[in-house]
Amino acid sequence: MGRGGEAIVSGCTSYGATVLSAEDKWIAEVDLVEFEKEVTALGQWLAKQQGPEDIAHLRKIIWWSRLCQYVGVATMWWRVNPISIFFLSLGTMTRWTIVAHHVCHGGFDKCGEEFNRFTFGVGSMFRRVVDWLDWMMVEAWNIEHNQLHHYHLGEDSDPDLVEHNTWELRESSTSKPWKYLVVFLMMVSWKWWYYAPNTFKQLKATERRRRGQAPRSKSEEDLPQLFNFAWLLGGGEQTFFNSTEFLVRCLLPYFVQRFVLLPLPFFLLSSRALVRAVVSLFLAEIATNAHSFIVIATNHAGDDLYRFERHCKPRSPTFYLRQVISSANFWTGTDVGDFLQGWLNYQIEHHMWPDLSMLSYRKAQPILKQICEKHGIPYVQHNVFYRLKKLVDIMVGDATMRKFPTAFERQVDVVVVVD
Repeated sequence: MGRGGEAIVSGCTSYGATVLSAEDKWIAEVDLVEFEKEVTALGQWLAKQQGPEDIAHLRKIIWWSRLCQYVGVATMWWRVNPISIFFLSLGTMTRWTIVAHHVCHGGFDKCGEEFNRFTFGVGSMFRRVVDWLDWMMVEAWNIEHNQLHHYHLGEDSDPDLVEHNTWELRESSTSKPWKYLVVFLMMVSWKWWYYAPNTFKQLKATERRRRGQAPRSKSEEDLPQLFNFAWLLGGGEQTFFNSTEFLVRCLLPYFVQRFVLLPLPFFLLSSRALVRAVVSLFLAEIATNAHSFIVIATNHAGDDLYRFERHCKPRSPTFYLRQVISSANFWTGTDVGDFLQGWLNYQIEHHMWPDLSMLSYRKAQPILKQICEKHGIPYVQHNVFYRLKKLVDIMVGDATMRKFPTAFERQVDVVVVVD
């Protein structure tokens, strides 16, 4: 109850609601146990269907991604042009969001040894270069994304919870045009500015716990680690890791490969060809940051999605519910459309069953949507640019995510985390 015994209505302001608003009435009516049985059965059926067709499809997507890079590299020296920039950007993004993303989740572990999560991109610099070389280390990505994001979705301990991570911008008294400029700068730089240091921070925190050292406070670990330009001069904050180790292990390999070794052969043609190649790669880097931001950051932000106060047991009825109501899909159904969206348009299905193939998500999407409609559970699906508007509204403080009322959660699924 609120002050003076007044009822608190659910919505965007408090986890302590005692009365459900009209938008949340479905919460009291859903049969979570039956819902969990149906989605578990669907996941098991999908897993049994996977086989040669999924591997063949993965190989096709890999070649699409490679072809984008080949076209971009082959034309980037001639003159700085949007075609080269687009294909370089798309090739980089799809190698991450489609190929690496699904392989690192184990989506193809049972289809052979070639695309196995325990060997893909990890164990050596050679494997990282061959499988997936990007600003982020694969080992760090596997911890931050596969473990923390997926199993803490919508909680403060979700390292990718946009509303939580942008609280300073949201509460800032600066003008709206300035806030939009900040969002744009985040969009075109977020892979090295946010993802690389934040994933590396989670890797070092995990290594610390494995050595038996006391973890830092939960509030410290829940805050994002952003790139500090003072690190380039040997200074800056060093709380979670040594900045030199981060620069050398994490950022330097991709920088050298992308901006030094890749364009260098064009110097044999002319110095102008080399300059054009470097400029094209630089602009493609901006483009791939923006493209990936649009299809990734939009997945779990919006005033029609929920966030949660407490942790829940993995694969419990509450866990499956959260994957649906804290995620948003985009339009789905074709290889070209799915490829351009980095196969992140099946976000709800992916969060329900992280270790399935891309084709399995396409098969699951209409079935899962019907299950959600049957149980009265909101299933959010919009055009990606509509979701981008929802995301930006959250980031600048014009909108707020819904807070799932704690009193109405299935209590046997809830886990109390002590700081």
